[in-house]
Amino acid sequence: MNARNPGSLPGGAGRGPMLAGLSGLLLALAYPLADLGVVAFVALVPFILSLEETSRGGALARGYACGGVFFVALLYWIPGVMETYGGLPVVVSWLILALLAFYLATYFALFAWLIAASWRRFGPLALVSAPVGWVALELARGRFLTGFPWGLLGYSQYRNAPILQAAAWGGIYAVSWLVMATNAGLALLIVRPGTTRARAVGGALVMLAAAVHVAGIGALRAASREPQGVSLRVAAIQGNVPQDVKWSPGNAAAIVSELARLTRQAAASGARLIVWPESSSPVSVHRPADTAPESSVVTDAAYVSFLGELARTLDVDLIVGSVDYAPRPGGLRAFNAAFVIGPDGVLGPSYDKVHLVPFGEYVPLRRLLFFVERLVQGAIADFTPGERFEPLPTRAGRAATFICYEAIFPELVRRVARRDAAFLVNITNDAWFGGSAAPYQHLAMATVRAAENRRSMVRAANTGISALIDPYGRIIASAPLMQSAVLAGSVSLRDDGTVYARCGDLFAWGCAILALLQTAALRAAFSRSAT
Repeated sequence: MNARNPGSLPGGAGRGPMLAGLSGLLLALAYPLADLGVVAFVALVPFILSLEETSRGGALARGYACGGVFFVALLYWIPGVMETYGGLPVVVSWLILALLAFYLATYFALFAWLIAASWRRFGPLALVSAPVGWVALELARGRFLTGFPWGLLGYSQYRNAPILQAAAWGGIYAVSWLVMATNAGLALLIVRPGTTRARAVGGALVMLAAAVHVAGIGALRAASREPQGVSLRVAAIQGNVPQDVKWSPGNAAAIVSELARLTRQAAASGARLIVWPESSSPVSVHRPADTAPESSVVTDAAYVSFLGELARTLDVDLIVGSVDYAPRPGGLRAFNAAFVIGPDGVLGPSYDKVHLVPFGEYVPLRRLLFFVERLVQGAIADFTPGERFEPLPTRAGRAATFICYEAIFPELVRRVARRDAAFLVNITNDAWFGGSAAPYQHLAMATVRAAENRRSMVRAANTGISALIDPYGRIIASAPLMQSAVLAGSVSLRDDGTVYARCGDLFAWGCAILALLQTAALRAAFSRSAT
């Protein structure tokens, strides 16, 4: 009997998955609503220790246990959205969450397999590779099947401003690397029986994360002593229009009137840039023509005139979310767009949402999944993705604007921001999620985009959470969820760049290459031992 292997003790085989599941639960506590970010630095230690000398199948089971518990706890709000707005039965909604959690947990399972195999071949020092393998799989999760990088490990630290500064160098993946390095280092310190070398390496990993934290504190203090430069008075309008009210016939005039009232209030506070949320009102700047041909559009002259007069009278730049329509080969297409209206009252360019929400704004693999739209009774929109990563021009500078779900994709926001943007604008409509953890989780991910690109952010959310975020990822003001509000304040304008802005996800791709080399080395080692 091997005393080091929990699975070899009486009842130990069952304790491994239980330890892994405990890690999943602890990790979920590091994210909103519990928001205990510090727990993330120790949450995965039981999971890692459960992988010692386990079989390949046992490692996969532990990975699924950890990931399954984590993602069900993190995404518990999904069934409610599907029941309320998709018309799905409760059982079907929870089945879909279970399938999604299983898919996402596969990345945890692959990580577990890699670490367990490395541990068997190279001993406990193989845990040094844990941060590399974790980041490689996070990168894959953010890209495969259109990507779903919701709840990456680094997002647990969105309130930890010092360590969040690593994002300016390696993006969110650098923060994930540091959190996992701490977990792996602690596992090396307490694994039994331990060795002097293992403890030294474990201590080095923990100290590295601590050193980055201290360096972040120093960077923030130095930044506070620097001249603040040019600032801009801004306001985010939070109209708080319920989802089932916004698109009901007859509500358009009242919604637009309320948005205008809040805009005048914002301008009275000194705001020179005012941002409305995603799909601000049920009125479109361009709409399908009432007459043939069916692929033609007309400008809603009354609405455009109203917006122009509002901007001109108040002497402000307006950024307004709107469903837009345009003819394309094959017919008329709908876009989720953001328009800018200058203080001269002229309608400016638009940004069309590039990364649409699968099963929310379009049906992927429509020919294969033809039954989905019938299943949800037409609740899925039919948008076309935009093609241009171009900031919106304003009097104060170029605004890197991105819409809703796009906030969780670091590379997408970087592509818009690096085109000489002076600040970021995020418009969203999280009314779908009600008072669940989802709006808080969405905000947490958006804050990191500011830190990665060293750009202030104005975030306007229909029902919340609207926020003003400084270039270091710190939330300087926010509006309460599910309340009408005008969130006004000042943001700084910048023209400098970060390593991440210049190099993108180079750090994460480096981790991916190392993980592939590690996998190849393991296969070669096992092949040699088999012969």
